[in-house]
Amino acid sequence: MKTLRIGVMLETVQFSNIVPIGILGNLSKEYVDAVAHVDPESAQYQGHAPEITRYYMSRSLEPTTLTSSVRILPKVTYDDAPRDLDIVIIGRPLPEMRPEAADRFMKEAWETTRVRMTTCIGSVWLASSGVLKGRKCTTNRGLLPMGKNMYPDTEWLDQRWVVDEKPYSGDGKGELWTSGGAGAGIDMVATYALQNFYPAFVRRLALSALDFDPDTLKGQFYASSR
Repeated sequence: MKTLRIGVMLETVQFSNIVPIGILGNLSKEYVDAVAHVDPESAQYQGHAPEITRYYMSRSLEPTTLTSSVRILPKVTYDDAPRDLDIVIIGRPLPEMRPEAADRFMKEAWETTRVRMTTCIGSVWLASSGVLKGRKCTTNRGLLPMGKNMYPDTEWLDQRWVVDEKPYSGDGKGELWTSGGAGAGIDMVATYALQNFYPAFVRRLALSALDFDPDTLKGQFYASSR
């Protein structure tokens, strides 16, 4: 990928749920070029680093507050956000924080965004827009019964993360990646990166640089069943 356009939906989400975007951020040309000045060995991966544009979106351009009192200045509103992004990441909002503009965006961008990712109950938010009927997905493990009760037309699986196909009107295959809580979301995004970028590049710049051991990432399934 020479360019990568990532949308992040912000609506009183839990801060830890969108932390995994830092893994993708470490793959950006901007980051790799900066690191190469202090770590010359990283320069060998500059040709693998895409230009990444991030679209932090919310109902307005006013600062939005995440948990832990983190405040982020959105870059674009849901109404004005591009519908043809490469990846859209959805974290966990509070149930009452689901504006109509967000639902419109999720529906309108469903088939024109190649990869849709959710962490925690971001999948329940996405399901509320009606696009997950007949899809396989997961959510925070403790809230799986809620997801099944609210949206029985979706196949909810008891897994740390689930990958399914989704409609996509562009080139390539549409993908739906949904995870449980924030820890599962980190492993999910790390796995996505390893599968879609040069693995040695991901290991060096995105995982080892953050003290993740690429060889001990937890997999899709929980260690014990319920």
